[in-house]
Amino acid sequence: MDQLRALRYFSKLAETLSFSETADYFRVPSSSVSRRIKDLEETLGVELFLRTTRSVSLTDLGILYLAEIKTALQTIEIADEMCKAQSVSPSGTVRITAMPGYAELYVLPAIDRMRALYPDLEFDLNVTDQMLNLSNNDADIAIRATSDLPDQVVARQLNKHNFILVAAPDFINKNGSPQTSDDLNKFPVFMYRTPRGVLNWQAQKNQIWKDIELTPKYVTNHGPSLLESVVEGRGIALLPSWGVAKEIAAGELQKVALQDGRLSTNGDVEMSIYLLYHPPKFQLKKIKLTVDFLYRELKLQDEIIA
Repeated sequence: MDQLRALRYFSKLAETLSFSETADYFRVPSSSVSRRIKDLEETLGVELFLRTTRSVSLTDLGILYLAEIKTALQTIEIADEMCKAQSVSPSGTVRITAMPGYAELYVLPAIDRMRALYPDLEFDLNVTDQMLNLSNNDADIAIRATSDLPDQVVARQLNKHNFILVAAPDFINKNGSPQTSDDLNKFPVFMYRTPRGVLNWQAQKNQIWKDIELTPKYVTNHGPSLLESVVEGRGIALLPSWGVAKEIAAGELQKVALQDGRLSTNGDVEMSIYLLYHPPKFQLKKIKLTVDFLYRELKLQDEIIA
């Protein structure tokens, strides 16, 4: 029995739960997949799948077995790809996950420039607030704001992720501006919603960070819409500095300073935006090229933001 082939069939079947889909993926007959899985089960002396006329599912032992072999299979795939790629120009698919807002302002333009320079590369960009797992091979590269770096990854810092209170000059001329955090309830405020809920504002008073009880006029998980509402002079918002740098420089927005201290969304915790990847994948030409290119391009933006 070709055990490595059988393990690859097993891993794909565990993902698709379909013999036909697995066969199509490997471009072999369904009978070949079925035979390899049966041989593997006989070698191990256990059932890995429960089969009925209508469905396929992993057994409890199948779930445990998959967890044990998955990392090894990924390591083999990376090694195979690395060897195949050494003598040719970078090609293949690079899967990137990036946080909304930052992706739209900085990552997408950088990838567009890279696509023009390296037409043999393909990019799969997932713009989401969800934290995709690099260790599970959900993505090759992640661009995230965090203060808690995952284990076993390389983290290259791109930008600071601090928040500032902003409003349009016209709004301030017509309505004035809050002087203290207690004044914020007198003004229309706009807030961002994450997958974990609305991003609360916090104020530091007497060296203690406390949530501010606010009734927002507008809540959304779409950053550009939030920014547009503030630029149009409809209210005030607490936004990341990288997201409003151009508008402040152009005079479309201005910072609002409060007399009683700083505002934050995460207290004293200092967050930054990082480019994250697993060290073994950096050996692949396509990953190394993309990491180095994005880091260089996005660090240039950091100089503009600063």
